[in-house]
Amino acid sequence: MKKYYCMVCALATLFIAFESKAHVPFLKPNLFNVTHHRLQIESSFTEFPFQPDFAMDSPHFSMVSPSGTETRITSQAKTKAAVYLEPQLTEDGTYRISTGIKTGPKYKATEVNSKLYFSEDMLRFPGKPTAMQYYSRADTYIFKGNNKYEIRPSNKGLEIIPLASPNELRLGGQLSFRVLQDGKSVPNARIILVAENEHFVRHRIGDLYDIDNNRESNLFADTKGKFTFHPKQAGLHFLFVTVHHKVDETLWESYNASLTLEVNLPIEQGK
Repeated sequence: MKKYYCMVCALATLFIAFESKAHVPFLKPNLFNVTHHRLQIESSFTEFPFQPDFAMDSPHFSMVSPSGTETRITSQAKTKAAVYLEPQLTEDGTYRISTGIKTGPKYKATEVNSKLYFSEDMLRFPGKPTAMQYYSRADTYIFKGNNKYEIRPSNKGLEIIPLASPNELRLGGQLSFRVLQDGKSVPNARIILVAENEHFVRHRIGDLYDIDNNRESNLFADTKGKFTFHPKQAGLHFLFVTVHHKVDETLWESYNASLTLEVNLPIEQGK
C-alpha cells in the first residue's frame, strides 16, 4: 500500500510539473510620470501581464538615476503574489528600475534539433534528456520632472535597451531598441510583445515562454540586435526576450529579460 501511495504521489507531482506553464517576470509602476510621492513598483512572475501570480523577490533590485548613479532598492512589502518597491526620486530625469539578474530553478529538459524544451513541452518533444538553469531580469523606466534620457546598458546579462526615451512613446509613433547580452548585440532575437489585458480580447495559443510561440505580434531583431516597436494601441505593454545557451550535454542556460512600457495617447493639437 505504501509503495502504491508513493507511486501515485510521484505521478501527481510529475503531472503538476508538466501542466504548469512557464512564468515570466515583470515590473509594473503605478506611475511612469512621477508627480507625487505615492510611487510603488510591483515585481512579480506571471502568465498574463500584468496580473501578478507569485512574488519575484530579488537581492539585486536597483535604480539608476538620471546622473548615472546606481543604488540598491529594498522591498517595502511582500505578498504571495508580488513584491513592492518604493524608490525615492531625488533628481529630475529618467530612472531605470531593475530586478537585476535573478537566478531561478534548474529544470529537467529535453534537447531536440538544438532546441530546448521543458515542463509540459517535454511530452510533445521527448528528445535527449538534459537540464536547464533559469535566469530572469525585469526592467522599467520612470521619470520625474522631465523625461531626458541617456542610453546606459548595464552590460550584464540579457537586457532590452531603449535607444531613445521610453517615456516619450505615443500611439502613432515608434521606438527602437537593442537586445544585448553582456554588452554584446543579440542578432535575430525574437521579442514577445503583449498589450495589457489582451487575453480578454482573444484567446492566445502557447505561453509567453514557449520557444515555438509564433504570435503575429512578435518582433524580431536584425543582425545587430536592433528592432523597432510601432504601437497599435495606448496603454501598458510588455516586451520579453529569451536566449538559450548550451553549456554542455547535461546543461543549458536560459536567460530571460522583460521591459514594461507605457504608450501614451497622441498630444491633442492646440494643447
